[in-house]
Amino acid sequence: MTRLQKDTLTAYLFVLPAALLLSVFVVYPIVDLVVVSLHEWNILEDRMTYVAAANYRAVLADDAFRQAFVNTLIFVAGTVPTGMVISLGLALLLDSRIRAVRFLRAAIFTPYVTSTVAAGVVFVWLFDVDQGSVNAVLGVVGIKGPNWLQSEAWAMPAVILMTLWRQAGYSMVLFLAGLQAIPESTYEAATIDGARPGWQTFRHITWPQLWPTTFFVLVVSVIFAFRAFEPMYVMVRGGPVGSTTTLVYYVFDRAFRFGDMGQAAAVSTLLLALVLALTWLQFRFGRDEV
Repeated sequence: MTRLQKDTLTAYLFVLPAALLLSVFVVYPIVDLVVVSLHEWNILEDRMTYVAAANYRAVLADDAFRQAFVNTLIFVAGTVPTGMVISLGLALLLDSRIRAVRFLRAAIFTPYVTSTVAAGVVFVWLFDVDQGSVNAVLGVVGIKGPNWLQSEAWAMPAVILMTLWRQAGYSMVLFLAGLQAIPESTYEAATIDGARPGWQTFRHITWPQLWPTTFFVLVVSVIFAFRAFEPMYVMVRGGPVGSTTTLVYYVFDRAFRFGDMGQAAAVSTLLLALVLALTWLQFRFGRDEV
């Protein structure tokens, strides 16, 4: 056996454990998901019948599915861009030399390691208190305040606010790592060349250097947003009137409320394809900038 063959065999042996884990816990579940999506399977009766693409046709014709798809897009649009702006702003602030900067970093990151269920319960209480306070103030001038969690118009913004509060710290840490990886000599050279501190330096020095981190945060944030479930379940149970039912919550509803595992698997497969397509597009158009 040649040296090259030995090195190749060694490399495959190192990769083998990870490949086995991925095969068992990722590839096999995906294949099984697709198989289930092609069957009618009611878990209450425990009977599977092959129906080809009938489950896909059924969910695509369902008004509740279309509403869940729109709600998911609203949630993604409400959390991803705003969350990235907030996180980047916090990272820029906490990258400077201010007092108690370590405490502030830890305090902002703490919500991310807090249980989503606990955070959701706290925010339900906060919105109830806030509703009473706001209505009391606005009532003086004859204006009725928003009924956050019982309103079709305000329930989704309430869920988005809780999500932004919880996840801002995670993206902030990523941006902070990216900022600290930029060599100080780059800023010194820019200053010598006449660059002014502030927006000009950020636009021409910081932002281009920070693009790889920004691209990573974008991809991760989009994936997180599409698979979000706990905030909708804990705070509003997908309501009122389905206004916060996202695709993942719709899957949960079909599987465990109606017992239709076939349609739930079909929606999961469509969601997987959608996330993969969006991720591919992000890499396709962001690759040249990284």
